[in-house]
Order: sequence, then C-alpha cells, then structure tokens
Amino acid sequence: MSSAGSAATVTTQVSGGTVNNAHEVIRRTAEQLLKAAGVTRPPVPLRAVVSFLNLSLVEKACDPFCSEAALVPLGDGHAIELRGRGRTNERRLRFTIAHEIGHFMLHQGRAVNERAGARSEGTARYEREADQFAAELLMPEHLVRQAALEVGADPRLLADRFDVSVQAMSVRLRRLGLAERQSDLLPPSRDL
Repeated sequence: MSSAGSAATVTTQVSGGTVNNAHEVIRRTAEQLLKAAGVTRPPVPLRAVVSFLNLSLVEKACDPFCSEAALVPLGDGHAIELRGRGRTNERRLRFTIAHEIGHFMLHQGRAVNERAGARSEGTARYEREADQFAAELLMPEHLVRQAALEVGADPRLLADRFDVSVQAMSVRLRRLGLAERQSDLLPPSRDL
C-alpha cells in the first residue's frame, strides 16, 4: 500500500460529541498515525511523518501579522506553509508543523481562518484540537510515561529527549498527571 493510501486509513475528523470523546479521538488518531508511520521512540521524526502523509513543507515570507504556518492546497494534495521561519526556534517549529498535521488529520475540508488574531468560537476549537494533536504526536503518552520512569518527570530532560520546548513538556506532564502543579516542575530552590 502506498504511503498516501496508508495515510487515508488513519485520517479522521472530529465532529461534535463530548470533550472527552473528542480528546480520545484525537489521541487515537495521533497514536494510529505514529504506528502507521513506524515511529516507536522519541523524538518523532516529523519529516518522516510529513512524507508518510504525502504532504510538502514550503517556506514563504509573510507580513508580520500572519500565522506562523498554514495547511494549504498544493496541486492534488496539501502543503504546510511555513511563514516567517526566522521568528521561531526549531522546537517551536516542530510543534507548529505537528499542529498543522493535526489540522490535516482532523479538519480536512473545513475552512480555518489562519490570519493571526482573527478567530471565531469554531476556529478556536479547531486550534485547541490541533494543539492537542501536536502534543499527542510529539509527546505520546506511553513514551512520556516510560521516559519519566527512566529519568524522572524533569521537563528539561524530557524536552531534550522529545525535541520539544520545556514549556510544551511541562504542560504535557501536568495534563498526564505526572506533575501536580507548576512548582513540581521547577528545580529546588537554593535560597533557603
């Protein structure tokens, strides 16, 4: 089966339903994509996932108020258009690409206003879903839990292992219940 054919079997759309059900659909969709793309350990090779989905990465200059990236039609397929790449670091760029993959997997055929700052309630929901998908794709729960057992729930160490920002890993650890509070993620104080 071609990679484009394989990707079609993974593609889904989140529609309505309860929040918990939507979260579960997003988690399963990311998990299925990782499995289909042959990803078994961190960091997730995003270029391999992009290639598996038959997407393209295209750089484009834009005005200061445009979003960092967008999923755009390209020929018979789609591309992730990276805009103003010099404005962001590589780990943030990885999350941005994973976010756009989330739109591809979850929201195909739905118009999303990509202009930064212009959001409706429906668009805000799509953005939250794409963010959740990016977290599930780059920091799969089973791999984060395994790594936390190996090295502890230190967001800096885990961020390095998963090639994500410390902020993204901190949020992921809290959402997985591996850190109760923000203060659980901070280094011990030396001022006693």
